[in-house]
Amino acid sequence: MVRQTSDDIIKERLDLYSRNEADFWSFRGKAARNHAHALFQYPAMMVPDMQGVLIETVRNAVEGIQSAFDPFVGSGTTLTESMLRGMDFTGCDVNPLAVLICRVKSDPLQPRILAIKLNELLFRLREDRKRSWETALSNPRKWFRPEVLVELSRIRRAIRLETNIAARRFLWVALAEVVRPVSNSRTSTFKLHIKPKTEIESQDQSPIKLFEMVAHRNLERLITQRKLLAEKDLLKGSAYKRKVTLQLRDAAAKNSASVSHDLLITSPPYGDNQSTVPYGQYSYLPLHWIDGRDVDPSWNDDCIASTHRIDGQSLGGSRIIDKESISTLAGLSPAFRKTVSNLKKEPADRIKRVSAFCRDLNKTLPSILSHVRPGGYMIWTVGNRRVGGQPVPLDTILIELLESRGCTHIASANRRILSKRMAVRNNVTNTMRHESVLILKK
Repeated sequence: MVRQTSDDIIKERLDLYSRNEADFWSFRGKAARNHAHALFQYPAMMVPDMQGVLIETVRNAVEGIQSAFDPFVGSGTTLTESMLRGMDFTGCDVNPLAVLICRVKSDPLQPRILAIKLNELLFRLREDRKRSWETALSNPRKWFRPEVLVELSRIRRAIRLETNIAARRFLWVALAEVVRPVSNSRTSTFKLHIKPKTEIESQDQSPIKLFEMVAHRNLERLITQRKLLAEKDLLKGSAYKRKVTLQLRDAAAKNSASVSHDLLITSPPYGDNQSTVPYGQYSYLPLHWIDGRDVDPSWNDDCIASTHRIDGQSLGGSRIIDKESISTLAGLSPAFRKTVSNLKKEPADRIKRVSAFCRDLNKTLPSILSHVRPGGYMIWTVGNRRVGGQPVPLDTILIELLESRGCTHIASANRRILSKRMAVRNNVTNTMRHESVLILKK
């Protein structure tokens, strides 16, 4: 009898999930976000239960999976699921708002002390009678009514008086959640679009009242997360026992650390946001109210210099691409070569959009792979969108790019997107309805 390898077990398990339940990977009715997963409504978040199943699938098949890495960490779904399993974790993102949210999920916060600090802050808010605006926005009245600017400024001043950085971060996240609903931007889209004048004039929501509600709600969710960690003996005092490293940086940046991880689990976002999610635009207004020095030491105001700056730094965000780059990608991936060929009759920007994203994704792979130990496993979740009416098989393209670097494809699964927080349709095309889960081995 031939003994099953870890790779065989992983493939068999994924196949079994799909056979036992036709739509298993859609996680219908199982996509609820609880405890720390619900601290902030970030765009296109991963399904926590799905990430948990994927981590467990690999850990049950392979001994010694103790650390995870996510180079596109977003709001930290993989971070939270890794923490609940007692794993070390490293994550990075180009979006400061994402890094801030992740820091709050992993900071050493004592809920009892945090509750006291929240009450102190609310007292400061009630005492503040100033009507000055504290924002670096060049056109604040475009995005906020005057009375909203006054209240947001009072919240910001009150938070800055807090002396504990972990508490400030918690409060910044609550403020960030408030900014978009009280702004003049439509909440029906992640992009920045001004509401009709009549809708703006009819708004009467108080930022301070909403902030108080969000902060208390988030405190309860943090308490629940801490209880879960304590039950698993994963806390030492108020701190998570294992190591969490978070960085505000491009995934393509050279790995300066000597630490490599057992597992990579991630989902690369699209910077080309005509038909996808504009994380940077979504974060633009909240980031103008947050003290960036509390987010990361590398904070630079340049990231909020324009509404498109963060998205421009994301994968595919810059469409300036030369023929040599396209030729290189075509040599590495037959699926990419076929896709470009199919788009030749379409307007030139279609090829540029696909090529720019694939070029940028390929550029991240040396750094990403350097974070994974030899023999380590990778879980990628990618969406196959359509450009110019043509399907772009990103799953196959990514597999081929990784195989060109010596990696081995172990298994795949297809899932329908039922509840991912993203627009069903935008002004360009239908958004992605399916994703592929790819498991590979370095």
